[in-house]
Amino acid sequence: MLEVRGLESGYKRSTVLQGVDLDLAAGQVLGLLGRNGVGKTTLINTLMGLVTPSAGSVRLEGADLAGRRPDVIARAGVALVPQGRRVWAPLTVAEHLALAARRGRGRGPWDTARVIELLPRLGERDRHQAGQLSGGEQQMLAIARALLTNPRLVLMDEPSDGLAPAVVDSIGEVIAGMKQEGVTLVVVEQDLHLAFAVADEIAVMDKGRVVHRSPTLEFRRDSSIAHALLGVA
Repeated sequence: MLEVRGLESGYKRSTVLQGVDLDLAAGQVLGLLGRNGVGKTTLINTLMGLVTPSAGSVRLEGADLAGRRPDVIARAGVALVPQGRRVWAPLTVAEHLALAARRGRGRGPWDTARVIELLPRLGERDRHQAGQLSGGEQQMLAIARALLTNPRLVLMDEPSDGLAPAVVDSIGEVIAGMKQEGVTLVVVEQDLHLAFAVADEIAVMDKGRVVHRSPTLEFRRDSSIAHALLGVA
């Protein structure tokens, strides 16, 4: 589904991505790990069109999206669940879902009823403003907003950020549910427990490149890889 070759991008005079190569099959969940500052968020933002690449290609089912505007990439079937959720505090849950559903109308299987089935807490809180929700509920709202666009690919940036361990487990269950529904995901994470629970494969970035990739079980069994690349035992 996704084929990235030689991708370079950055900010002003600073090049962050140094030639990223990445492949992702339909229905696969890839956990993207790495120390702080190695380019994980820059990669997600470049794939979404929020950062313009200086070189390389990004192909989604054969269509090259590198350098396209974010709205063009979104219409091509890519959705972002950003770090920090970025929900609109004054709008209610129902208003968020209605706006997202308008973009995704007629494009695929995800509608409001199906999203609420996956995320029932949102149905219970539909009249609440987003600013009144807990961090975990806001994360669920950000996920719902992405799903309602009926994407072919979902990019998730640090879904566990700022959440208590019990809430992170709940988010993991939601991602597992998306996986069962055949959603294709790239999940950037610092929480190894969450990444290992949801990902089919693990990729590790260092100095702006993907330097390791292996099935999740293989990665977990070889602790020397995690120690060398992530600094953890």
